[in-house]
Amino acid sequence: MKKTGLLFILFLCVRFDILSQTSPSFDELAAAFKQANSDTAKLRILFSEKPTKYTDRADELLPLYKEGYQLAKKHNDKANRFKAVHYTALTYLYGKVDESTAFQWLQKALVEAENAQNNLFIGWVYYAMGIIHHHQNNRPEMYKVMYTAIEYLEKAPDPVDGPFISLSQNLENDKRWNEQVAVNRRLVKLMERTNADPFTKITAYNSLVDALRNHPDKKKEQALYHAKTMALVDKISATNLDLDEKLIVASIYFKNDRPNLAIKYANEVASLRDTVGFNLPAKGMAFELLSEIYEKQKQYALALECHKKFHAIENEQVIQRLTDDTGKKVIQAEAERDVAIKQKEVEKQQLFTYLAVAVALLILVLSGSIYHFYRKEQSRKKELQGINSTKDKLFAILSHDLRSPIIGLKNYLMLVNWGELSQEEFKESAQSLTSQLGMVYDMLENVLHWSVSQLGGFFPKKELISIHSIIEDEARILAQSFKNKNINIKNLTTLENQLSVDKNHFIIIIRNLLHNSLKFSFPGNDVLLNYTLTKNAIFIEVKDSGIGMSPEKVKSLFQLSKQTSQVGTNREKGTGLGLVLVKELVEANGGNIVVTSKLNEGTTFRLEFKK
Repeated sequence: MKKTGLLFILFLCVRFDILSQTSPSFDELAAAFKQANSDTAKLRILFSEKPTKYTDRADELLPLYKEGYQLAKKHNDKANRFKAVHYTALTYLYGKVDESTAFQWLQKALVEAENAQNNLFIGWVYYAMGIIHHHQNNRPEMYKVMYTAIEYLEKAPDPVDGPFISLSQNLENDKRWNEQVAVNRRLVKLMERTNADPFTKITAYNSLVDALRNHPDKKKEQALYHAKTMALVDKISATNLDLDEKLIVASIYFKNDRPNLAIKYANEVASLRDTVGFNLPAKGMAFELLSEIYEKQKQYALALECHKKFHAIENEQVIQRLTDDTGKKVIQAEAERDVAIKQKEVEKQQLFTYLAVAVALLILVLSGSIYHFYRKEQSRKKELQGINSTKDKLFAILSHDLRSPIIGLKNYLMLVNWGELSQEEFKESAQSLTSQLGMVYDMLENVLHWSVSQLGGFFPKKELISIHSIIEDEARILAQSFKNKNINIKNLTTLENQLSVDKNHFIIIIRNLLHNSLKFSFPGNDVLLNYTLTKNAIFIEVKDSGIGMSPEKVKSLFQLSKQTSQVGTNREKGTGLGLVLVKELVEANGGNIVVTSKLNEGTTFRLEFKK
């Protein structure tokens, strides 16, 4: 009994392709296609019949589908473009029995179905893919695509039961009974939602009844759907049934102990004339069912006769397939051999892929290393170019800014030696020379410290220092210079204000910032030094109300160039190196310097150090 059920279910998997007695012949179809007076008519005629009705004319059918595709493409008819590709795939699958080529066409059909955004089309494609995977005994992929098929068909407006039935039978064979029941419940829900025709509902109800037989705890549900099945079966008119439908009705009557009706419907199929296509296997299944019915009735002579006819048809099909010049693959052993060959090809391809990936990774690592060394070398080259450029700038600045005081000193000494200066003039000259020599000294000291920094010699030795004391010391040293310009230093820090930095570095920082404020402040201005403490940082500000700077000047303030060096309010000159040195010393001690300035309103240098 179970064997018969399996045969009918496998037959049902292609029941939408069964050859009916009223279908036009291939010659009639081809003639009607050629004689149609419009592209629309041609497409309607060509796709009105499934390709599996003409399996014996596959080679003649394929060119028609090719022509149909071009017509559909010409009119941007997405539905018929899909049908042309899908029917080509089915022709290779059932007509030429070339599963490899069929699968390639199904992949193309999937693209067309997705372009058409048609869930029904997509479901059909996955269903056909599942049939091929089933033939190739590739069960994991078969289950994957079959589940995908029913997911799309559940979203379609039309009731399609084939994938559900096929999936259900395979789940039963693999004893995945809980999944089988779930799939059949989904089928029943779909049929009822889409208001399927009575026979399609019969198929769904009957499949669920069969699935529930493996669940003794669900007898009530099984009885409910059994009653629904039989109520619909008894209303079915035999004259409206296709071959597969008659076989299913016969099978249902047989399972429900109504053998006379089962024999009636099975005989209607078995009595068909011998022909090619799908009538022959349908007759074989009908004889096999009759054999089982007669055997159960103990009519062994009739059972044996029907069994012989079944085997005769089965042998005829095998011989026909084996002798077909297209090399059709229908023997399970050959299918398994093909699977094994393909598996070896896959494994070989995987090996090549792994080797390619390994080589690619090795090349990538080597390329990365080479690129890293190249970048490092380029960085060093750029750094050396920068140092060299800075050296050139520094020499240019020094040669200009040191020339004037040295020449002035030389001229004054010449005048002294010649006795050309009066006592008063000598006194004034001495004061001027002292001021100029002081600038030269500061300039040379900054150059010395900056040179040490460029040689990588800044290694802060941090200690806790008194900010107030260092500012006071530096203010005393510069007191005369501030007094000469009538500028006041206001140290707003207190003795309690402390900071962990390198003491010598901090002295140079404060000295240069005070020099800068002195240089650019107007007589009568104040220079303010303040201290602020927050939760995470210490801030020290040096603020003046002098000539200030433009935003562009602020941006280039810490770059060594002649353009960053400005003349002070008393025509004081400088190299611009002091502020460059300040920034490097602040950052060497883990700090940061921020400058805010406005033209004619002054400048504020804000030092930030972490606590």
